[in-house]
Amino acid sequence: MCHTAEWDKTIDFKNKRVAVVGTGASAIQTVPEIHKTGVKQLLVFQRTPGWIIPRMDRTVSNWEKRLFARFPIIQKLIRGFVYWMREATALSFTYRLPMRHALQKIVKLDLVRQVKDKELRKKVTPKYDLGCKRVLISNDWYPTLQQPNVKLVTDRIQEVKSDSIVTRDGTEHPVDIIVWSTGFKVQTFTLDIVGMNGRSLAEQWSKSFEAYRGATVPNFPNLFFLLGPNTGLGHNSVLVMIEAQIHYIAEALLYMEKNNLQMVDVKHNVHEKFNQTIQSKLKTTVWQSGGCHSWYQDAKGNNTAIWPGFTWDYIVYMKYFDIDSYIFQ
Repeated sequence: MCHTAEWDKTIDFKNKRVAVVGTGASAIQTVPEIHKTGVKQLLVFQRTPGWIIPRMDRTVSNWEKRLFARFPIIQKLIRGFVYWMREATALSFTYRLPMRHALQKIVKLDLVRQVKDKELRKKVTPKYDLGCKRVLISNDWYPTLQQPNVKLVTDRIQEVKSDSIVTRDGTEHPVDIIVWSTGFKVQTFTLDIVGMNGRSLAEQWSKSFEAYRGATVPNFPNLFFLLGPNTGLGHNSVLVMIEAQIHYIAEALLYMEKNNLQMVDVKHNVHEKFNQTIQSKLKTTVWQSGGCHSWYQDAKGNNTAIWPGFTWDYIVYMKYFDIDSYIFQ
């Protein structure tokens, strides 16, 4: 057995009966590659299907590279087009405009086109809104599931034995190898960071992950985050968020240096008000009202991962370091 996060390169999959447990972002990358190794049988255990969209990546040709080198404005225009197309998705995910129905229909039409077997199609069709869980990107997921030596199992796992997996309907599935593609403990903070009064960040975040603008937390002076709580994205590139945070943090450090300050700590009331606003905005988004429970949410149901808006909105938000929100020494 192995987990996708701790891959065992010594495993030989050829002519083996392999089970992959999970159908999330790790599994859609793992399953097609395992199938290519020449397995005897591949069982894919699914709890909840995901929305799959085609991967639009392609090789950039040499003549395109020469064109971009000679006319950089063309590349910038293409990059701008890609950015604003992705940004427009927030109109569906965040603001729930009617365009969301058209987007979901387009994705479903692609599913119908790729999966001809009605029974399999029913099993891989999500019952929640597009975007509620992480949207998955793959060109080889559906084709792999339809290979003759691949079987999708949707019954819940009851027991794991020494050489088989038993599902709740009583079926025993003989297997030689199990690949656990069951995700990550994203709501657990493991770094040993201690702030004021000897309190650890893990203790402060034990109920819910919270940060001011995803960059600072009270009681932890001079501690800054990149991609902290509620600055992940479900529609665009997080590099945009990281760049905005770097700018904000640099502004803070320059202000401290200019004024000979040794400590900066965000005010408790500012931090609390910000997070109340964020959670309030999230309630009407697809990530909270789309009919699913995902790893974006903590045990209390708060979404601690996603930024509830446009990325350009966050860039404007982080353009200036807001001095009045902090305590200095």
